[in-house]
Amino acid sequence: MFSVLSACSGSADTQTGPTTTPASLFTATPELASTATALPELAIDIEYSSVAEALADLKTREDVSIHALQGWTIVTEANGLTNWSFAPSDHPAYPAVAKRVLYRDEAGWHFRMDVLCEAEPAACEEFVRYFETINAPMYQYIESHQ
Repeated sequence: MFSVLSACSGSADTQTGPTTTPASLFTATPELASTATALPELAIDIEYSSVAEALADLKTREDVSIHALQGWTIVTEANGLTNWSFAPSDHPAYPAVAKRVLYRDEAGWHFRMDVLCEAEPAACEEFVRYFETINAPMYQYIESHQ
């Protein structure tokens, strides 16, 4: 099992995930979610021991919306600030999930990503690089609006 926290942008040569822009995967922006509260301790945290367990549990929750996007399963929590992207079964990193959270604390808005990937290390590394690439505009937006 491979778990990574990524808080910086990067680049990737290939796109191996949904091609929508990262902002469209969230239903809230910092201006619209001004009542969001800070997250407690921000340790690397996907609260599930496996990708399958995460998806199964999220599917039972009433406070999430679930939809498919280009084969990916996208789960958005009710506050619109937490988004889970589950790789499709034909993806090289399958099973894998990226949990991305937009949050606010006393210093302003922040964006974090946790990844749980159970594939081969090279596929997991590419999965992380892909999400770092699509996260880059979100990081830039947050930095420019602080």
